[in-house]
Amino acid sequence: MEGALAITFVAVVLVAGGVFYSLVVLLDFRLIDRTTKLDSKTLFDLVKLSFGVVDGADALVALVVAYRRQRVDEADAQREATRLHTERSSQAVDKVGSDSPAVRLGGVHARAGLADDAPKRLTGSNASSA
Repeated sequence: MEGALAITFVAVVLVAGGVFYSLVVLLDFRLIDRTTKLDSKTLFDLVKLSFGVVDGADALVALVVAYRRQRVDEADAQREATRLHTERSSQAVDKVGSDSPAVRLGGVHARAGLADDAPKRLTGSNASSA
């Protein structure tokens, strides 16, 4: 884990350096006024801008990771709901196959309740009707 953090830090510094160099080349003051030199304030502003660009890219990556994590969590919740529904269905089928009429009737009611509580899938052809 520490190695990944060090590599990430080095990558951020290299990207910030690349952005900084690109800005210095892009904002070459000699083309505007040959006597103007890059002073320390302008240089410091370019460094701040470089790190700001990298920070913005970092924020975008963090948003993508959070979105993907949310999608995985939603898929896990859907799988869990389907698993619980399957378990309840198996129990209701066992009741329907009982010798006792009262237990069979309870199984029929349980199956009807399962039909009402069935988990909805939002993928494939059902996505357009949901």
